[in-house]
Amino acid sequence: MLHFYDGQIRRYITQVIRLLSNFSVRYGDGTLVRVPVLYGDSDRQAAHILQDNSENKIGAAPRMAVYVNNLEQDRTRLADSSYVGKINIREREYNADSETYSSSQGHRYTVERLMPTPYKISFKVDIWSTSTDQKLQILEQLLVLFNPSLEIQTTDNYIDWTSLSTVELTQMTFSNRSIPIGANTNVDIATLTLEAPIYISPPVKVKQLGVITDIIAGITHGEENIGVNDPTLEFGSELFPSGSPQFNIAGNNNLLTVKKTTIGGFAILIINGQAQILSYNENVSAPNDSLEIPQRQGIPINWRVLLEQHPGKYKAGFSKIYLKQNNFTEVVGTISLNALDETYITVNYDVDTFPTNTELSSTFRPGSPGTFDAIIDPTRVGPGHGLATATTGTRYLVIESINTSDNVDGTVGETPFTFAYDGPSAWKGTDLSDPVIEENDIIEYNGTIWVVIFDASQSQDQLIYQTNIYTGVQYKWNGQSWIKSFEGEYRAGAWRLEL
Repeated sequence: MLHFYDGQIRRYITQVIRLLSNFSVRYGDGTLVRVPVLYGDSDRQAAHILQDNSENKIGAAPRMAVYVNNLEQDRTRLADSSYVGKINIREREYNADSETYSSSQGHRYTVERLMPTPYKISFKVDIWSTSTDQKLQILEQLLVLFNPSLEIQTTDNYIDWTSLSTVELTQMTFSNRSIPIGANTNVDIATLTLEAPIYISPPVKVKQLGVITDIIAGITHGEENIGVNDPTLEFGSELFPSGSPQFNIAGNNNLLTVKKTTIGGFAILIINGQAQILSYNENVSAPNDSLEIPQRQGIPINWRVLLEQHPGKYKAGFSKIYLKQNNFTEVVGTISLNALDETYITVNYDVDTFPTNTELSSTFRPGSPGTFDAIIDPTRVGPGHGLATATTGTRYLVIESINTSDNVDGTVGETPFTFAYDGPSAWKGTDLSDPVIEENDIIEYNGTIWVVIFDASQSQDQLIYQTNIYTGVQYKWNGQSWIKSFEGEYRAGAWRLEL
């Protein structure tokens, strides 16, 4: 074992000396004189200095001298030597500039305390006096305290489990002089024997407190494929609603299903660059769809409640949030508490961590893969009717269907009232043809007609990322609908903080 010394026995001696301090005697003229207390077994060099380097100088009286008489192991109090007591400590944050403690959380530690060894220590207390009256005054003040013992505390350290002990008076010698006394000795010494049960502790292990941020709450054997309707779930087909779209990874249908949670078990809502803690249980939260804000329940939760449970220290603009995607990547952003409402944090995303856009091949738009110009409702607007005149390569994501009738490019009705089908004029090609466009499709103008370059009805097993050039927002096709690629609701385990 490496050298260590903590002055543990020294502290017990110091506390016994303090216990005997500040007693006094009254002289014949009525003055009160405090009785000094010193350590009896002093260093030889120090003793010579106190004696002025003379063997003929007699020590002054009254006074008391304390020294260790005996130290032995107390086998009656021995315990399991392999026991380790662990305690977690959270300090308040200390501001070195102002030299004050704030109300925020500071450093966190784990302290491992090894089982201490029990001993019994015995002290001798010599009471020097020049008269019987002085001795009686001192003894009367001392003896009344031991009824039957006194408690001492060697440290004020919160985690020191050996700091408390008791001191008992076990024996007393009234005088060191023999009878008859005679006149040769002018100092009378009474001796008290004090005994205390103590512990001597080995060094403790102090570690930075580690906080678990991801917890695997359960592992089962999944028989289904991984679903894609919720980007916040890396695994977990049993959490998807029936009929949800699914895809197969490497043809393996027997995957381990892992359900994760995080500190506090909270879900969060990410929308419009703001994050809010959802106070309801993750198992009843709505699917991730940032186009529709899920119903919130309960009262808002201040983000500081969660920040103080995480390892590290929150720093606005530097602390980060990680949002897990189901393509095994993470969207990263720095966070700052909202100054007006701390139930929200503002997220500044790192665009380099966004999912990669999916290129939709086109000879007319080679310099801008994975983007479209706007989201439009073709039943309300069209080129020249609320939209700019179409140019070759113009792309739109449509949210409503047009020209889906069975009579497109044919006739409607029966003779003699038949007439040619006539769709919206704004969307006709130069040859007056009517393009069939369904909701969620992405269409492109090739200079003559509008063509579908992404057919949603034929892409239920695909994961597509596209960015709206008009707003700069990235969207994802999850097999059923277009949603914002990473904004929305994240269950516990699908996000994490790094302070």
